[in-house]
Amino acid sequence: MGENSWGFVNQNGDTIIQLNKYKFLNPIDEEGMILAHSNGKSGYINIKQDTLIPFIYDDLSVFSHGLAPAKKNGKYGYLDRKGKVVIPFKYENESHFYKCRLASAKLGGKYGFIDQSGNEIIPIQFEKVRSNEIDSLVCAMKNGKWAFFSCSGKQLTDFKYDKITESYYDDRNYTYFLKGLCRVEKDSRVAYIDNEFNEIVPFGAYEVGESFRNHLAIVAQNGKYGIIDTLGKTIVPLKYDFIEHPTEYSNESNLFAIKKGQNIQLLDSNANPITDFDIKELEWDSYKTEDSYQRYFVLTNSSGMAGTVSDKGFIEIPFEYQEIKPFDGNKVTYAKKNGKYGLIDYNGKVVIPFEFDDAYSQKFFKHYVFEKNNKVGTFDENGNQIISFSYEDITPVFYDKNERFIVQQKGLFGVIDINENIIIPIEYEEISNWVEYGPKEHFVTKNGKKGLISRDGEIVIPTQYDEIFVDNSKLIKVKKDGLYGTVDWNNKIIHPIKYEQILWEWPYLTQESLDTIYVKENGKYFSTDTNGNVIDSKVSKKLIVEKFGYLLENE
Repeated sequence: MGENSWGFVNQNGDTIIQLNKYKFLNPIDEEGMILAHSNGKSGYINIKQDTLIPFIYDDLSVFSHGLAPAKKNGKYGYLDRKGKVVIPFKYENESHFYKCRLASAKLGGKYGFIDQSGNEIIPIQFEKVRSNEIDSLVCAMKNGKWAFFSCSGKQLTDFKYDKITESYYDDRNYTYFLKGLCRVEKDSRVAYIDNEFNEIVPFGAYEVGESFRNHLAIVAQNGKYGIIDTLGKTIVPLKYDFIEHPTEYSNESNLFAIKKGQNIQLLDSNANPITDFDIKELEWDSYKTEDSYQRYFVLTNSSGMAGTVSDKGFIEIPFEYQEIKPFDGNKVTYAKKNGKYGLIDYNGKVVIPFEFDDAYSQKFFKHYVFEKNNKVGTFDENGNQIISFSYEDITPVFYDKNERFIVQQKGLFGVIDINENIIIPIEYEEISNWVEYGPKEHFVTKNGKKGLISRDGEIVIPTQYDEIFVDNSKLIKVKKDGLYGTVDWNNKIIHPIKYEQILWEWPYLTQESLDTIYVKENGKYFSTDTNGNVIDSKVSKKLIVEKFGYLLENE
């Protein structure tokens, strides 16, 4: 129910817009309008599901400065919030009105800019155009070269730049000039220009030049890196092996990491030193405060001591720990001091004293596992003991990580809940946790024999088989004393355990229900249905090889 459909619920969980009506719903915008897709068409509704703009458009986007691009009969135009066509359907591209209140327009494969009345402000004759939400100017390309234009359409520079590079502004926007000088390229050389298009740093002054960030830029010459400001002045000399803004995925910090040999020094966003030049390792992470998530760095210095620095450049936890584990978005983490483990918060406050031999956890797991005298127990993030130190191992089950745990006691495994009630007896030599494509039940081994047990401790298949193979909801393949058979999910034998091989096509791959079983007896194959009734008493070896050759290479 509701597959590939969208709806709305309120903060109490009450359904406001039901599923199975709309293929897509955008969040409510500032005017109370909701972009929606239904029956292959797009329109706008309100929270009461009144139709504000009819569902007659092949495509429709969000509003910018009062107009939304729409597509009809293969062409794009613009609508106002009443659904009135303000700019006719004649363009080849979708665009939005940004800072200049101009939208890019494509006709005959060429680009230009139009205003909110559809007037052509910059002629539609260029190879490419660019604009953004921050700068009051736009760019156009002619014969492979870029030039700047004003919002009124006045050409501000010649078509002379091979590349114009924007600088990071915030998580959603980029800018040419508001974070420093604009980086431009010509003939494979880099220069920096100001907002009046003067060359502050001429072409070829540096072999490498990064975009400005917080009014500073990383540059390099002759293989050595430094940092310049918006006057082109060198504020960090070009003598380092490498300088970068630490990056994780798409996130890039304003801080600088400068490298010389094997050592790293961290600078703040103004290029002032935060640490000594003795950092060996740097890891970007996040922790949770009372009301938000904060980015920070775990640093390890040349003495092997770890501390943390905020993304704003402040030392938060001093370099006095042998190890600090990543917070992984939590407010506390493990740390090691004087050879023992404890728990600290993001300010370095000790939550659990340093008296444990080892510590481990898993991301998104709310309990912290400690080891002492070869026994393990757990604490919560406030330092309260949750599970006693009675076990040799504790691992959260994948389907209920904070309430149920696989534990080991006297070498055997079982499952307990958070109150240490036994859910699955601690009597198995092996017990599975997550298994790719596996069943929701646990595989278990007892006295060397395999079985299945439910998450609530009910025996599904007794531990009486040498091997169990589960990949569907109808039959389970079992092996005993070198021979194969099948049982159903009630452990009723369907195919007696007397055959040399049993095969079927994996329903996950065929996307069809299991229906045919191939059975080998005395070197020959026959086929049955899932109830064991014979379908074909003679199945050719060719068919078996075609279907299962990859499984039978050793036969």
